[in-house]
Amino acid sequence: MKLRKCWWAVIVALFILGCGGASGPVELHLRVASTMYQAANVPVHVAVNLPDGWSRVPAEEIAVVLRPADHPETQVPGQIIRDAEDQPEVWWILPETAANAPTEWTATLSRGQADPATAFHWTDSPGKHLDLTFGDRKVLRYEYEIDENYPRGEHLTALNKTFYHLYDLAGEHLITNGPEEGLWSHHRGIMIGWRDVGFRGQELSFWGMEDRTFQKHIRFLQQIAGPVVARSTALIHWDDSTGTTIIEEKRTATVFRQPAPTIALLDFASSLTAVNGPVHLDGNAEHGGVQYRAHNDVADGAPGSAKPTYYFHQDGIDPHTDYDLPWVGMMYGLNGKNYSVLDMDNPNNPDSTIWSAYRDYGRFGPFFRTDLAADQTLTIHYRFWIAESNMPDRTMLSGMDQAYVAPPSVRVTN
Repeated sequence: MKLRKCWWAVIVALFILGCGGASGPVELHLRVASTMYQAANVPVHVAVNLPDGWSRVPAEEIAVVLRPADHPETQVPGQIIRDAEDQPEVWWILPETAANAPTEWTATLSRGQADPATAFHWTDSPGKHLDLTFGDRKVLRYEYEIDENYPRGEHLTALNKTFYHLYDLAGEHLITNGPEEGLWSHHRGIMIGWRDVGFRGQELSFWGMEDRTFQKHIRFLQQIAGPVVARSTALIHWDDSTGTTIIEEKRTATVFRQPAPTIALLDFASSLTAVNGPVHLDGNAEHGGVQYRAHNDVADGAPGSAKPTYYFHQDGIDPHTDYDLPWVGMMYGLNGKNYSVLDMDNPNNPDSTIWSAYRDYGRFGPFFRTDLAADQTLTIHYRFWIAESNMPDRTMLSGMDQAYVAPPSVRVTN
């Protein structure tokens, strides 16, 4: 009997060591490469190998603090995220890139959880929406309520598509458009769609949704939240009026911690798979792609609002005729404040992209045409910077874009 108890003690001890027996802080030394551009508050990350005893510790139970070598008294929050292959990564926000001068950092990992007051949180209202807060401040809402019984002809205000809403800096008022009655109310927040979608000899609209089509939320595939990064991935079916799924979409919003006056730095990713045969995505710059729509008060000219101004990477740009712009910015007024939005294209997205960036009601974004073969997947990426401020100068905007398409490389040195 005593021998059996001894063996059980050994088994329990081994289990504790293997499943979470991390003891004492771990230090990682990191080197951030220099860049040929200048940018501030840049998300960076690096894959790391955790020591024995840490491999099974949940990422949300690992606290990370980073200190720059030249200012060791400064502390920057970090976060562990595991990638699709379960590889741990350290993420943090680099205060600024260093031109022609690499920087050294020490990341200290310990057991613990983030302070809820200084971390992101996801809160779901089932069947309605998913809210992202930082502390208790609302940042973003994923709207996914669906009503399949709307009358034909009332599609512009119907609940038939998913989109992202943005809040103001205080987290009190929405600054993007929703389905409420107004000018072109099918333009909502940050949305994706095409008006002319070819499928089995049909031409269907997944823009105005005139053909009783739906972008139907099915379920959430992933949710991550911490002091640096929040991420949510949703499975969405693009269905025709018979319920046939034309496209299966995996849509991901990744939001990074940023200082005021930035409201959100949002990476938008969408993977579109033609699950029931070939699909042709078509339309025009006014009716397709990934677009941002300002609150309807801008269209109505409500008190405290102002019509949008658009910004480009160089003088002389005509968005009607100039293709493949790296980024476009828009500033508009709402509730007596100015809001600036920078939409950055990704070089891996399809070529021959043309932008709608001239409407005085505040909708803009890139459009392209493409074909999806049966079972083919197209993945597209964009980054949105949204701030409660005037639009920065072109140098700063270009720096933000470069930090997106060519982020500083990071490696572990110990």
